[in-house]
Amino acid sequence: MTLKEPLFPSDFLKSNGRDKENRICLILSVLMSGILVTIILKLYPFPNFLPDSYSYIDAAHNNVNINMWPVGYSKFLRIVSVFNRSDTALVIVQYALLQAGILFFLFSIKYLLHPGKWTMRLLFAFLVLNPLWLYIANFISSDALFSTCSLLWLTSLFWLLYLPNGRMFIFHALVLGFVFSVRYNALYYPFISILVVLLVKGTFKEQLLKLAIIIIPVGWFAIYTTLTFKERLGIATFSPFGGWQMGSNALFMYAHVPPADRAPVPKQFARIHTITVKHMDSLNRLKQRPDQELGVYYLWDDKAPLKLYLIEKYKRDSTTHYLKQWASVSNFFGQYGSWLIREHPGAFLRYYVWPNFINYYSPPTEFLGMVNMGSDTVDQGAVAWFGYRSNKVHHFSKNKDIIITAIFPTLLAMINVIFCFGFLGFVFLGGFSKITPYYRKVLWIVLLIWLANLGFSVLASPIVLRYQAFPFIFTLVFACLLLEFVIRQSMQEAKPVEESTEPVADPAV
Repeated sequence: MTLKEPLFPSDFLKSNGRDKENRICLILSVLMSGILVTIILKLYPFPNFLPDSYSYIDAAHNNVNINMWPVGYSKFLRIVSVFNRSDTALVIVQYALLQAGILFFLFSIKYLLHPGKWTMRLLFAFLVLNPLWLYIANFISSDALFSTCSLLWLTSLFWLLYLPNGRMFIFHALVLGFVFSVRYNALYYPFISILVVLLVKGTFKEQLLKLAIIIIPVGWFAIYTTLTFKERLGIATFSPFGGWQMGSNALFMYAHVPPADRAPVPKQFARIHTITVKHMDSLNRLKQRPDQELGVYYLWDDKAPLKLYLIEKYKRDSTTHYLKQWASVSNFFGQYGSWLIREHPGAFLRYYVWPNFINYYSPPTEFLGMVNMGSDTVDQGAVAWFGYRSNKVHHFSKNKDIIITAIFPTLLAMINVIFCFGFLGFVFLGGFSKITPYYRKVLWIVLLIWLANLGFSVLASPIVLRYQAFPFIFTLVFACLLLEFVIRQSMQEAKPVEESTEPVADPAV
């Protein structure tokens, strides 16, 4: 491994300038992206805000190093504010970065895997001109930035398999470290990166050095965050949010457990369980339950058991900072949630895992289906950060619904089906014996990432559309590549034997 080699081969960089098809795609992408972002800013003069948005803004304003969520996006807000504090500038930067990540991913796929011309044209059209990215970038949220960094992480994985030089390892490690600080959905990324390192040839010392380069940024962030929580809040934890999420997931399941099946509770959970049982009995008397669909009810609603317990615990304490209060009960809620799941594993699979699996197949639009959560005001934190004249916001229509995003759950469901059946068709037609060893590794890595994302997403938290932007992109690309192979192979096998005078073309060449 050497640092003298360039980050990318010279012919890759030159091909993007010399290749007429690449130049046209690049120019059209820039022009159309500019037109689309202009339209969206005219239709929506103000970005959309989520409950998370105000926490990100508060963390950016105070420049803190720990928060309820990872602080990467809050640091990003501060960096952008150095050059321009307006919300328009932030939306443009988020959209431009996401589009740049998509273009880098597509140009790399074209160079490394050599798909058909029309396949690449369709992918450029479907991805670059996709209006979903506009709506995601128009949120004050980490979704667009996380998708961008995830694309860089995946693309650099492909380059590591193709050109495992020192500069690429450092680039990949830095991207991995940053994406890890943006959202906890990246928790499985380091394991994929380590696997790729092990697939790259080298001496034992070189492999250890490569592993160290990959692990150090992620390890440093995890250790620093844990120690900072311990120093400032007295709680040694990496992600307090995990315990709250575990408790919330378990409560969505426990809401369906009949009273006759409820097991005796351990002594340490007696108070929280009393609150939970009382709350569940109250919900059973309602015609319209707030927990009918998986979501954030048990996480953030002040009337839900977790928040009620927190309020009761600190009702006589007006001095402890809310973040410390919130973090202090995280491990306890995690233990309580784990106990509920162990007591009712069948109910957990039926009422949480299965519905969330369906959400992965066709995720609900959630906040992407409504402008600014249906409100025409924003919190004072947003007013101060972006310099608004008042807390009133508006958009082009009185209708709060975002109609266009409603098509994407169905579209993502179709993409996932095509990917799965395309992979099965690829295997059935002997695809792995007809492609290069490099292509085989790429396909196995993509399948592993798709399965890891499926498992992590289903088990970690209720799935919504904005969480699936990154899987949407890479699943669509490889669904098209697999479908292209199946169609070409089927057409060739359908020809008469006497006409098949040439060997089957390698789709990776």
